[in-house]
Amino acid sequence: MPSPNSSKAPLFNGEPSELLEFFELFENLASTYGLTNADKCKCLVRYVDLPMKRCWIILTGYEKHDYNVFKQNILDQYPGANRGQHYTIRDLERIIVDQADNDICSETELFQYCR
Repeated sequence: MPSPNSSKAPLFNGEPSELLEFFELFENLASTYGLTNADKCKCLVRYVDLPMKRCWIILTGYEKHDYNVFKQNILDQYPGANRGQHYTIRDLERIIVDQADNDICSETELFQYCR
């Protein structure tokens, strides 16, 4: 598995709406590397900060190396995480208003916009 500081490492920053994507990235990597459920439990907590790791390792499933139970217990700690990332029409309108006066005149500006 990639080092936690690697650009290829999954990273969860604590935002509930990004938790499902974090799990998807982690599970894809875990599958590529052939991790067992026990390995997944041990490796998953490497990709969060220390305070979050301390909270997660006390959840049911971690010590018994039951990844599915562990994952569900993590999801249960973040209300709304099971819905993933959702946006409203209001969010879209806000983006349109914010970007309406920002002309993109060069390739550099385009790349800055995309980041």
